[in-house]
Amino acid sequence: MVKTIPFLMVVLLVVGNCLYAKKGDGFIQSVDSKVEKLAQKEQKNALFTLGQIYYLGMGTDTDYKKAIEYFTKAAKKGHVEAAFKLGHIYYNGLGTHKDYHKARYWFQEAADRGDPKSMLYLGLIYYGGKGVGKNYIDYGKALYWFTEASKHGYPQAEYRLGMMFFKGEGVERNVVKAREFFEKAALQGHADAQFYLGQIYLTGDGVKKDLKKAKHWMQLACMNGNASAKKVLDTYGWKTIHKKVSLPEP
Repeated sequence: MVKTIPFLMVVLLVVGNCLYAKKGDGFIQSVDSKVEKLAQKEQKNALFTLGQIYYLGMGTDTDYKKAIEYFTKAAKKGHVEAAFKLGHIYYNGLGTHKDYHKARYWFQEAADRGDPKSMLYLGLIYYGGKGVGKNYIDYGKALYWFTEASKHGYPQAEYRLGMMFFKGEGVERNVVKAREFFEKAALQGHADAQFYLGQIYLTGDGVKKDLKKAKHWMQLACMNGNASAKKVLDTYGWKTIHKKVSLPEP
């Protein structure tokens, strides 16, 4: 078995030299073979590192085809981040056509090993019916995976849960629960969650109407780039802000 410390030292030397070498340099051309020798020792970390080199273009041109090759080898040996990377590549069509079936497969592999990023993407896939059948949406599975991702504090997952309860998608409409999830995401700076939280207080939907809190959340949402919040601020004659303001009490 190759020891971890020597392996990491070699990788750092390879990558470091690559960053300072010119394109077309013979050293760059040998990056593959130098680290591949370590990868051939059946080390999943070495395979993942090779994938990262080509995925990020570290000292060489970005090559998603090679990245996929090495990430796949690493993922098949149980490397969780490699499985997530593959899902991300196929989901976004990086260097290849979008393939939601393959994306779902690899996200599932990583999620089953506890990767919260993959849990979020699985939720998005089922929510949008991507890769699970023509025009097929599974709110039940979307809710499950968003919930699992939210346990790790992912604001995007919390926002998505808020929207599902706010709209009653796959669940009975529950504005109280929606507000709870929106607050969790909003406190982490999620602009859309801040907007919907402001909207809830503005209209008194499921809560006591509170224009002060509505204004606070709309200002934060606008500051973070939500265009709809800007329209609300203009309608009510509320000022936009360009720096942090005190968050309202939950």
